Amino acid sequence: MKRTLVSLLAVIVLLPLPAAMSGQSQPGKPADPAAAILAAHRKIDDSYKRASMSPFTAVAVRYFEPGQTVRLRVGPSSAAFEPADATPDGVDVTLQDGAFWFTPVAGSVSPAVLGKTPGGDDAVEPALPVTSRLRVSDKQVIRLGRYFIEPLARLDSGNVRVFDPDSAARSAFAGLKWYPPNLALQVEAAFTPNPSPDKIIMATSRGLKKEYYRVGTLAFAVEGTPQKLTVLAMSASPKAGDELFVPFRDATTGAETYEVGRYLMFPFQTDRAYEIDFNGATNPLCNYSPHYNCPIPPRDNVLTVAIRAGEMAYPKPH
Repeated sequence: MKRTLVSLLAVIVLLPLPAAMSGQSQPGKPADPAAAILAAHRKIDDSYKRASMSPFTAVAVRYFEPGQTVRLRVGPSSAAFEPADATPDGVDVTLQDGAFWFTPVAGSVSPAVLGKTPGGDDAVEPALPVTSRLRVSDKQVIRLGRYFIEPLARLDSGNVRVFDPDSAARSAFAGLKWYPPNLALQVEAAFTPNPSPDKIIMATSRGLKKEYYRVGTLAFAVEGTPQKLTVLAMSASPKAGDELFVPFRDATTGAETYEVGRYLMFPFQTDRAYEIDFNGATNPLCNYSPHYNCPIPPRDNVLTVAIRAGEMAYPKPH
């Protein structure tokens, strides 16, 4: 449900159009676009309701530097890294050589390792007991009591997030808040590649930094007003199918929509003509939970118009 939810969130975000546009109907366009938008929104809501690992079940997170070991303890009502009180069950977590290692704590309930679904939003059986120090990949999850522990490692850093399927936030979740379908905000856009993609260091909601590359721009108009968005990627040379990232702010930001901004995410295509569907704009996960780290849109991605389509601010923002 983390970055792995991108494919679901991007269903209605950006659709490549034929290079030569005409008034003819386009292949793959739904017969009832408004109904398709509503169905996509319901699918996202249903996924959050179902998932045992989502922003609404996240209860703790820890960011690691290489070589660092931290003890995680869980109890009947809480989970914490290096807690002040010694709750009964725990596991030692180490980031080493670009991977996380988990070591059972003597006297604790035995942790177990599980796989993840292709979407990455649930842990799946069978569970294998962890009896000694074990390397855990990004495709695996550790279960400790009722909690799920997800490691995400890189060579230079990593984080471990803890999920509680019985969290109060999950019990209270009744769906995200969406604008009604707005077909006027399905707009044609021209993609211009950046001939020399440069690196951008983006600030985040947790005061950290993330690196992306400016790989191009999308030019379009909203109600006759020209607009432009910078397109970001993890690589300076994205290949077809690689994820592109377009964080943005607009005239609704901080009032009707989340104060950090909203995101568009979609696979890179070789086509230069696109349709941006702002009905698929979604909030950073940090709108739902303080246990996420979300990039803040750069200054060149502040739109001068109001984008009243896609997701509004979650009713109980953090």
